[in-house]
Amino acid sequence: MRYKEFLIFVLPILTLTIFFVIPDSYGHGLGYEVLPPVDLGSKQVALEISSNPIPDSDAREISFTLFDTSNGVTINDVTFFVMAIKQNQTLFDVTGQRDDGIFVIRLIPTESEQIITNEEDAGLFGSILGPNKIVNVYGNTFDSGGLYNFKILITTAEGYTNFLSPPIDYEAGISFPDTTYYDIDDPNFGQQKLGIVTYYEQIKNDFNYNEQNRMVSYSMPFDWSEENMKQVSVIHQELLIPKTFGDLMVKDFSAKVNGLDILDNDITVDDFSGENRIMHLVISQKEILELSQKLQNSNKIKFDITPKDENLLSTITENGQFKINLSWDPKKIESGIKTTFIFDILDVFLLDKPVSVNYDLSIIYDEKKLLQKNGISTDLRTEHNTIEFLVPENTSGPIILQFENLDENELANASLPVIVNRIDTGEISIPAWIKNNAGWWANEEIPDSAFLQGIEFLIKEGIMVIPPTASEAIESQEVPAWIKNNAGWWANGAIDDNTFVSGIQYLIKNGIIVV
Repeated sequence: MRYKEFLIFVLPILTLTIFFVIPDSYGHGLGYEVLPPVDLGSKQVALEISSNPIPDSDAREISFTLFDTSNGVTINDVTFFVMAIKQNQTLFDVTGQRDDGIFVIRLIPTESEQIITNEEDAGLFGSILGPNKIVNVYGNTFDSGGLYNFKILITTAEGYTNFLSPPIDYEAGISFPDTTYYDIDDPNFGQQKLGIVTYYEQIKNDFNYNEQNRMVSYSMPFDWSEENMKQVSVIHQELLIPKTFGDLMVKDFSAKVNGLDILDNDITVDDFSGENRIMHLVISQKEILELSQKLQNSNKIKFDITPKDENLLSTITENGQFKINLSWDPKKIESGIKTTFIFDILDVFLLDKPVSVNYDLSIIYDEKKLLQKNGISTDLRTEHNTIEFLVPENTSGPIILQFENLDENELANASLPVIVNRIDTGEISIPAWIKNNAGWWANEEIPDSAFLQGIEFLIKEGIMVIPPTASEAIESQEVPAWIKNNAGWWANGAIDDNTFVSGIQYLIKNGIIVV
């Protein structure tokens, strides 16, 4: 009876249907398929394919079940021929007869390059809840995920002497998740580990994270031919993001495939897990076909994933009840400067409706609380919750906004990290106190020596590069008066950091400022 399998398969099926609809025919990229019905005498039968991980093991089972579409009952006395193909290479083929109509293959990773198959009894557990026999397949090719294509021929059904002519012929694809992790040394958030989960093919060795625009890029082999497109039901990818990596804790992402924009609806962000948030990217067959018509001479699919709004972060509390959206003004948080944090508390179960709840908010730096506030959030969509915070002078790097005890629930906690004195790759960033010095010096509130000490700091920190023949220390001397104009303009924001530093470098190089 196929009903015996229901309890085993129900959880993976429910998980999959959260993100996409299970198709009725060819399947590439899914872990569960029901292939189209065919006639078997007076009945219509269909083939169900499902893959399931084996607990406490790297092995995985794939089951093929022939059943009557009118009542869900499995067909008896079925002879299966199954051939497995991966990346256009035939891995193995097996044949077996099954009284209960359920053919199970267990893929078991080993260190051997040779693929070996054998058949064994499933034991007491299998005889009660599943098939009586299992085909074990061993080999090192099964230690990674990706897409497996299967050709299935059914030569007998409802009796081993009832030979089918022609045999029932199916082709299908089942994907196993393949996860690869990449270490990122981010200039602001330090060591982070990003993960890519692919359900189609293993990605190429071209992963890249661009620190300047915060783009994640990678690719994998892909056949854009029309024939293959008709068999690809979805492309499913996942980006695993540590919740300590504030630059990718944004509310929304955009993505491109081979340089072409994909639909916003293709992207779903899941913050319900513990250490990582999961960004799901699920592209439908219809959209894949449309993309294929715009591409030429490509044998890969390239993904570019980018935050939509770098200054709008989002997360969900540990109990999964509340979502917190966070932004700030000014957009660049600097030490010694007042920052306004703007946040909304939304109820996930009420479709992100703003709610009025008690909350505790702390701002933490280097494991020390810089601020603690209690409040009640607004439930109006036209208003936001705000808190003003003067960032201490000696603060630089990540600070954490920690929300606790929302609605007096000790499990309703969440935190979001932001950066003080952000280091932008390819862009010069100068601490605010040096700009203050420049303004005071331009107004003759401090002597030349104090201004020169600031320039010396820029040189020592590598923010400004001086000629190799120059000495390491800056002499205290009179500086031409017109240079004060430049310093005043920079302090007032009339010229940017790059322009100011370039000007000082020019003055040193030409001996106007002697070092």
